[in-house]
Amino acid sequence: MSYFEDVYLARLNQDGTTRQDRILGAKERQFEAFLQKSIYKVDFSYNSVSYEGSLQPAKGDEKDIVSYMLVPKDTTLVTGAILAVTTRSGLIQNWLITYCDNNDTYGYNRYKVYLLDRVLTWWDSDKVEHTTLVNIASSKDASVTDVFNKLNGGPVYREAQNYVNLIMAYDSNLKQDVYCLLDGSPRAFIVTGFDCETVSGVQYVTLDITAVRDEESQSTTPSSFWR
Repeated sequence: MSYFEDVYLARLNQDGTTRQDRILGAKERQFEAFLQKSIYKVDFSYNSVSYEGSLQPAKGDEKDIVSYMLVPKDTTLVTGAILAVTTRSGLIQNWLITYCDNNDTYGYNRYKVYLLDRVLTWWDSDKVEHTTLVNIASSKDASVTDVFNKLNGGPVYREAQNYVNLIMAYDSNLKQDVYCLLDGSPRAFIVTGFDCETVSGVQYVTLDITAVRDEESQSTTPSSFWR
């Protein structure tokens, strides 16, 4: 047995054979240790596979609807994915990935996520009812302000009470001018614009207020309404 080859080199190269690999390997091990102790550690599932991560609240987010999900390097996720997160209290929350920050110098992968805490209901041209989970975008979130400014024709002043900006996973059934209801709101809305190109798998939607329709007219609209 050679101490140099079998012990010293084995220990030295446990994280790689180059200096760069050793540094990155050490960072990955440090993150694994951090994850097990993190007060933000959560279990979540995606595509029927279970994972562990650290759901870190974003700075300045007073409503806890924007966070960063930190996961080990071997966990690769995509924008538009909805993560079913189990909180410490056993509550299931759905978080939408809108940005991937897979920096090679980190010992982990970082994803920006939005809490999908509202339900949008709408009716398509075949009068079929659809529902999806959404996030009501905050006007203080600079990362989405530019998207909605472009979507609405620039940073033009509009009465905040007359429209709502939403973030959701891409849904090809949601079209311009469809009639929508948002849970928790007594008002009704019309889709006036959406962007599904800026971030793959993510849809940014603007709704304008419209007159509330009775239950029958929601699904049996005049033919001139559907486009």
